[in-house]
Amino acid sequence: MTTTQQPDELELNPKCLLTELEDGTGVVLNLETKFYHTLNSTAVMMWKAIGRGQKTKTELAGQLASEFNVGETRALEDVSVAIREFEHEGFLLRRPVRL
Repeated sequence: MTTTQQPDELELNPKCLLTELEDGTGVVLNLETKFYHTLNSTAVMMWKAIGRGQKTKTELAGQLASEFNVGETRALEDVSVAIREFEHEGFLLRRPVRL
């Protein structure tokens, strides 16, 4: 029997709060750990996109490629790295995609 892993949707952890700064960067406070984290403008764009409902790496990479004028392959690599970092810091929750 072969099982295929379904993709997960990304969701922001409601216990992590973003404050966007004037220069496009941001600061996240994780209320669970009480740590502050700085985000560059790319990470802020991703945070806001996830908050608006872009739930997959592909959707985020498309916006990143468009907004920052980078190739889609590079954008997908950057999104993958950022998502791993977001998860490591507890910023994201994953939900199975409902089919």
